[in-house]
Amino acid sequence: MRLFVFSRRTAFGIFSLLVSSGALAQAPEGYETIYNAPTKVNLGGRPVIADIAYHTDRTAASQNDLRLVLTTDVTKFVDQTETDLQNWIAARRQDCGERWSSGEPKIEFPPNAIGFSLSLELEYWTCGWNGKSEPSLLTRETGSIEVTIIPVVIDGALQASLGELTVTEKSGVSKYLPLEFVLRRAVEQEINKLNANPKFYRAPKPLIDEGFSYQSIAATEDDDGNVVITAKYKAKGPAASLDRVVEKTRSEGITQ
Repeated sequence: MRLFVFSRRTAFGIFSLLVSSGALAQAPEGYETIYNAPTKVNLGGRPVIADIAYHTDRTAASQNDLRLVLTTDVTKFVDQTETDLQNWIAARRQDCGERWSSGEPKIEFPPNAIGFSLSLELEYWTCGWNGKSEPSLLTRETGSIEVTIIPVVIDGALQASLGELTVTEKSGVSKYLPLEFVLRRAVEQEINKLNANPKFYRAPKPLIDEGFSYQSIAATEDDDGNVVITAKYKAKGPAASLDRVVEKTRSEGITQ
């Protein structure tokens, strides 16, 4: 949560999960809260103040087994991310080539995944065999789109994978650019770029400075539509590393 890009901000926003409207103060069972405060966050060039909470297992830390849980409410940021996604689509416009447009996107959180749904229109414009003629419309495709992205952690690195991609209520028949093919190609290209970007797959600063890597990440949505993220990190080292993470977060904030 530059994802998808879908814009780098969209990606980092949903998966790095560092922008929030209010962090949860409750610690997971067996953990204690060691930090819970409004925090400076620089997320892909978008500076914000976010409420961030850290929780840890002190017993495990005494044995150099560091476990840190970040919880935050990203409800307001989901609305911003929907706008980012719509802007990413609107920017895919070529005088001679593909022109995309869409209705308002909707982001949802099915179990262990992130879902996007929207209406999408794809036009293909040609400028003749030599590319110098005035643009003319060759074909148009429309459909209702549903895309599911699955966040996973592989060897401590955060990664995204494409789950389901479906197109329904279609119009237009194109042998040149069927909508499913074009959309899948674009999404897979952006996911590949994202997964190769260390700013995405590594834990944010200052956690990465103390050797923390991702253990798991999950989002839950309650009946009122509030979306809460829980990101778990792990490292080996002295308990003092936790204190340094807290102090650096308090003084310098979080940077992805």
